[in-house]
Amino acid sequence: MLDEPVLAAWASLRLESALPVRSFFSWPGKRNYEGLWWSSTTGSHVGFESLLERDFLMLADYDEDIVGIASQPFAVLWPRGTEGARGHVPDFFVRLSDGGGRVVDVRHPDHLEAGRRQFSLTRALCEEAGWDYEVFSGVAEPAASNLRWLSGYRLHRYAPGSTIVPAIMDAVGSGVSVSAGVRRASRMLRLEPSTVQAHLLHLAFIGVLQVGLDEPLSMETWIAPAQEKSPMPRLAAAS
Repeated sequence: MLDEPVLAAWASLRLESALPVRSFFSWPGKRNYEGLWWSSTTGSHVGFESLLERDFLMLADYDEDIVGIASQPFAVLWPRGTEGARGHVPDFFVRLSDGGGRVVDVRHPDHLEAGRRQFSLTRALCEEAGWDYEVFSGVAEPAASNLRWLSGYRLHRYAPGSTIVPAIMDAVGSGVSVSAGVRRASRMLRLEPSTVQAHLLHLAFIGVLQVGLDEPLSMETWIAPAQEKSPMPRLAAAS
């Protein structure tokens, strides 16, 4: 791996602010879908090269422990002769709330075995740098669909003002259905139900309110003040 002085300097870089080290190429007939995800964590767009990578960014925005995100943050060229290795660009680097870092590779479950050697080398490198390492292969259903619905309300324009939040919390009380909470808060605030619903679901996305993600969400889903966010069931990943 890297020499210790080089590794220490590299590990101290603010990689969550790095620009992608390579371009996001597209061409007619390409199977992968690339694009830009507006991240409520960074307040900016973050690139992705597949819908699975987009799902990771969605999950990262939901995760209170992640405070910074960069896509394609660096490239690794393994020493000549390293068995089964070639140059590698990890998909994401995320900065954690405790100051630590995490490198993330995103792979479809069908491709985990083929990437096992690359994952092992990258994990060892991250351990030397003092970073976490994750291979993300998706979020289990129905949590994935639920999170896609909630993530539509992640945008700052749906955030309620400081005078609106207490009324919503009072309307929710110790727990009600989403529809009942919207009706109560709408009457109290004299706002359109659609506006109140957007505020309420924004609070659910950022963790002020809590909904269960292990059953399909609807307007009859139970919502309550959050003790902690619901754990996100990830699919099994390669070690």
